[in-house]
Amino acid sequence: MTKVTPLLLLVTSNLINYLKVCYNAVNDSRALVEDFVTWCGNNHLQLNVTKTKELVVDLGRRRSTPATPVSIRGADVDMVEDYKYLGVHIDNKLNGSKHAEALYKKGQSRLYFLRRLGSFNVCTKMLNMFYESVVAGTFLYAVACWGSGLRARDANRLDKLVEKASHVVGMELDSLAVGSERRSLAKLLAIMNNTSHPLHSDLAERVSTFSGRLRLPKCNTERHRRSFIPTAIRLYNAYVPS
Repeated sequence: MTKVTPLLLLVTSNLINYLKVCYNAVNDSRALVEDFVTWCGNNHLQLNVTKTKELVVDLGRRRSTPATPVSIRGADVDMVEDYKYLGVHIDNKLNGSKHAEALYKKGQSRLYFLRRLGSFNVCTKMLNMFYESVVAGTFLYAVACWGSGLRARDANRLDKLVEKASHVVGMELDSLAVGSERRSLAKLLAIMNNTSHPLHSDLAERVSTFSGRLRLPKCNTERHRRSFIPTAIRLYNAYVPS
């Protein structure tokens, strides 16, 4: 009879529980896909499998075993490492690198038009208006979703483009961090004022009856701490008078 040490037993038990969670999560996702395919068939809708992509978010440090692709009516769905959804590039690590790279390339092309406009001796007010609508509008699109979790290297690259735009416009422009904080706070206030929003009830429960501030959720990882809700709550508490 093989004896198992308490430490090995604990590790084995945690590993088995983790595998059970992963197995149940995979089965649940497969069941949701099957239910959705069935619903489409019942409502006379046909899925285009060739345009359907599967993105598996794996936040583990170790390389995991490749997941089995989803099959829809006998056809396997292509698995991708990043996907562009509603103008935002989402990667399987949720670090925003793919989106930052796309923004950098797009920002360079928009900066060219700003320089061309500046070569015609256009006034600073018009240059600033063009920057806010054409250049900054590209940088700050959905920034509340990805801005706070962006890596420092990617944020610095985008800030360099803002500095170049500042020289063209002739005035100091807000950095990416400032724009991200402003829009994140505005989004949080909009959620708190919208009773039909899915996050409204959760935020309402976090309001302190004594100070009026919001209680921060428990964050076990740095990625969670830098996500939208904890970041927006910290910004909100900083503006609430003590």
